Amino acid sequence: KTFGPPQNKRLVYFIDDLNMPFVDKYGTQTPIALIRQHIDYGTVFDRDHLEEKKEIQDIQFVACMNPKAGSFNVDLRLQRHFTVFSCLMPSQEVLGTIYSAILQGHLASFDPTVSKLSDKIVAATIELFRSVTESSQFLPSAKKFHYQ
Repeated sequence: KTFGPPQNKRLVYFIDDLNMPFVDKYGTQTPIALIRQHIDYGTVFDRDHLEEKKEIQDIQFVACMNPKAGSFNVDLRLQRHFTVFSCLMPSQEVLGTIYSAILQGHLASFDPTVSKLSDKIVAATIELFRSVTESSQFLPSAKKFHYQ
């Protein structure tokens, strides 16, 4: 059996925190092994009828990793299927430039008294983000890892 998105369409799987699955005593990660099998062979097995293969077509994978948690290593047999690059968090000045351009474009059709506030709104938002990320209330823990 063949499965996939409608004709002339592609399905993109986004895998968040690719490095988070638990590494077992054999050095494997079950979710990673399943993803790798799917990418390598383009098929999965039906759990009820193990003799049946399900072919999945017209898909691609995009993944990201958490730089502050997880195993920090990805199985090389899986990693070979991805183009890997790293991005650092932009400086506050760069964030200000990016968000100001976006907000100014959005507020261009508003009354000038509103549109001229865009730089102040962006500066306040960036300051709020900075204060929250540096606050001891929001430090990551095992139960609050999403604060990273």
